[in-house]
Amino acid sequence: MISNKTLAKIAVYVSVAGISSVMYMRWKIEERIRNTDYFRLAFSALRAHRGAVNLLGEPIKDMGFDISDSKHNQCDGQTAQFEVAVKGSKNRGTLYFWATRANETGWLLDRLELEIKAEPDKRFILKKPINESSSPTASLQE
Repeated sequence: MISNKTLAKIAVYVSVAGISSVMYMRWKIEERIRNTDYFRLAFSALRAHRGAVNLLGEPIKDMGFDISDSKHNQCDGQTAQFEVAVKGSKNRGTLYFWATRANETGWLLDRLELEIKAEPDKRFILKKPINESSSPTASLQE
């Protein structure tokens, strides 16, 4: 007969193994998303934008995103939309981006916005769609 103490140890080991597996799978999925063309394109545009670099400071780092938030973080193979926490030497904030995939040219960045923690009521538009007219949000000039 197995003692309760042994059963408790087995339960703890199984729980730790299960939680570790879930955390590893989540990290692996996030890593795969970070290596996609649309994600790299968005961060290249952010790091190349002088206004954003001035607000955040260098170096600009990706601080993660919530893969379980399917309202703000999603990709269906043709469109992508993400909300990513970013950090620079001066400020922290959130990068919002939308991208679409064109068969002949690959991924294209449609819209790129930056929200700074110091100014949470303002969202800076770094890139807006060509067909969009002016909006009430702030715009950073390059």
